[in-house]
Amino acid sequence: MFVISVLFFIAGIYIQAIYPFSLIFLSVSLLIPLSVVPFLIKIKPGLALYLMVLLFMCVGMIRLGTMTLSETPVIIDEQKGLYEGIVVEASPNTKIVRITKPADLTHTKVLFRNTGDIKINDKVKVFGQMRELSLTFNNPSLTSWKWLKRLEGISYEIKGTLISISPGTNYIHAWRNWLSKRIDASGAKHRGVIKALTIGDTTGLDEETKTLFLKTGTSHILAISGSNIGIVTAFFFFIARFLIRRSLPLRLRGDDIRYAALLSIPFAFMFMVTAGSSIPTIRATIMITVFMLSLFFERGRHMINTIFLSALVILLIYPHSLFTASFQLTFMSVLFIVICTERFYPLMRIENRIVKWFLSSILMTLAATIGTLPIVIYHFYGINPFSVIHNLVAVPLMCIIAMPMSLIGLILPWGDYLLRFSGEVLEITMRILEYMNRGYIYPIIRPTLFECGLFFCLATSIIYIQKRIVCVSLILVLMPFSSAYVYHEYTKRFYNTELCLNFIDVGLGDAILVEAPQGIRMLIDGGGLYKGDYDTGKSIITPLLLSRKIMTLDYVVNTHPHGDHAGGLMYVLRHFKVRMFATGTYFMREAKFIDLLTLLKERKISPEIWKKGNRVFLKGNSEIHVFNPGRNDTIVNPNDSSLVFAISYKNMAFLLTGDIGKEVEEKLVMEGAPLKAQVLKIPHHGSRHSSSPAFVRSIKPDLAILTVGKGIKGLPAEDALNLYRDLAIPVLRTDINGFIRVCTDGNRITCEPFRKIK
Repeated sequence: MFVISVLFFIAGIYIQAIYPFSLIFLSVSLLIPLSVVPFLIKIKPGLALYLMVLLFMCVGMIRLGTMTLSETPVIIDEQKGLYEGIVVEASPNTKIVRITKPADLTHTKVLFRNTGDIKINDKVKVFGQMRELSLTFNNPSLTSWKWLKRLEGISYEIKGTLISISPGTNYIHAWRNWLSKRIDASGAKHRGVIKALTIGDTTGLDEETKTLFLKTGTSHILAISGSNIGIVTAFFFFIARFLIRRSLPLRLRGDDIRYAALLSIPFAFMFMVTAGSSIPTIRATIMITVFMLSLFFERGRHMINTIFLSALVILLIYPHSLFTASFQLTFMSVLFIVICTERFYPLMRIENRIVKWFLSSILMTLAATIGTLPIVIYHFYGINPFSVIHNLVAVPLMCIIAMPMSLIGLILPWGDYLLRFSGEVLEITMRILEYMNRGYIYPIIRPTLFECGLFFCLATSIIYIQKRIVCVSLILVLMPFSSAYVYHEYTKRFYNTELCLNFIDVGLGDAILVEAPQGIRMLIDGGGLYKGDYDTGKSIITPLLLSRKIMTLDYVVNTHPHGDHAGGLMYVLRHFKVRMFATGTYFMREAKFIDLLTLLKERKISPEIWKKGNRVFLKGNSEIHVFNPGRNDTIVNPNDSSLVFAISYKNMAFLLTGDIGKEVEEKLVMEGAPLKAQVLKIPHHGSRHSSSPAFVRSIKPDLAILTVGKGIKGLPAEDALNLYRDLAIPVLRTDINGFIRVCTDGNRITCEPFRKIK
């Protein structure tokens, strides 16, 4: 019953995140059952239990809702100024700073984007401007980064220049800084990996190392998480138990385990502080502490209840953890290890301890892999089927040998030898992983929440298949239901009878996913930002395609080679199967276009050039009719070379216009091109140099879609917006509505914006 109650608490957090309810309504909903339950316990205990479960769900909803109430509003000064603060979290690209000056912003936590060598507890001075966190892209299947940061108490960022860095005076910082210098001075190999394992400093890891661990399924080792803290705590637990067993009375009473568990808890907290006290390490420490307390109170046999109690404590403190990969992976790996160990370990009737230890290691690694499989695919879009073998090599060498030796080496006066020994162990480990680095599958279709739940139901049913009710449920319910679901998804994918255009929110840029009848899939442009190295193809388009079960694109079309249209296509072309690539004109002076051609040659994809008059016939009575560029046009401005084409299906048409200007628009009208369409993609992000009245009137759309975002002042232009308003043409915008899906059955149009603005 306790496990079910915690599951309802988790469901409450999730429901509140998707459909936020008023806290007043939730409080009233909580008080009414609370007043009734005490009277029902004696009269109708069954009904009282159901109400208590619902109360847990209500508490979960309230806990997430209260996260935003604790935030103190900040009055933002639009002028630049000097800000001082202390770094409380650090990653290679971003730092979280707790402001100390100016005084009216004291204790406010802000984001500062910087790739420099800034460590936790460093004092920084930044000259810049404080503003709200930039809006994240609003697309389905992507968790809002801004929303998560807000739940962590971070709603603002400072954009400016770093003036100075000075070491913090905090004794914890001094301790971490001393350890870092000790590692650097030891001359050990892979000092960046040693720092990641011991003090949670991942800033010294190069991309090659991180990629190796990612592809072999062992990247969890580099993050201070449950496994690292668990191994350190277990190390001190066995030392404490060995010393306590010297006492005859405690040994005879069987209290050696209880008191060893209690004495191990401070070491877990010490390691947490040493590792930087990030939220994942705090969560892991809470979980280990609850487990050790369960041993002390002799509740170790109720491991599943202990795991769910840990989850309840963590989510009461950090409810947003439910949506983070680290919490999901830690919780599900530990849960499946416990379930599989309880089920299969008693079956290992082997006397040889070494063989039994080896088999139990395989069992635990396999259990953790199965328990985290859908979560890994959901967050990272790839898996390595040989990760069980990789972990059987890396975990003992890195976590049982290298990490403890490094920790001891950091403390002992002659510890440089141990640090160098750890470096050699890491060298051997990485050599083995490099040799075994095969079989990584990327990308993989991304599961939905429902599909993850179905997977876990099937997995647990197979584990407990010896129980008759589970076996019957698996054969008569789960397997038929799963087969029916797979068939439904297959027919929906390959036998659809609608034409849908999905306008993806990529900021100031274009990216349109076309889902045509009978499974035809086309990507038109890939977005891309003017500044920075943010890859829209990797971070936005890839998860969206995989969420829609798309790994093969029949067409990839680049309307013109500007970065806000072509920037994300490189990643898509590199990692997805693409049958055909099309564009309007060769632009050999554009660097991004040259890169595209080079990649197309590597992937053995022959590009097609579409010109005015070309017609591409798709399946199911849908077709593409190209209007621009002309076959003999001499174009200097790449915007005017944009492909302009209509996608028609029966009686309905969508007109896509790229970034053409008024000159091209007027030319198309004068040539008498059949521009009539029910849906228009507004040219050039609503620029004042496009959307001429004659052009828009000749189309007479029922709906106009504006793909726009921050980046260039004057986009969209008020003159363009006023024109559509005067012509009574409704306009949906990706910067306001986010992802926009427009579908037609050939006779009528339906529209579904991701954000419905009243």
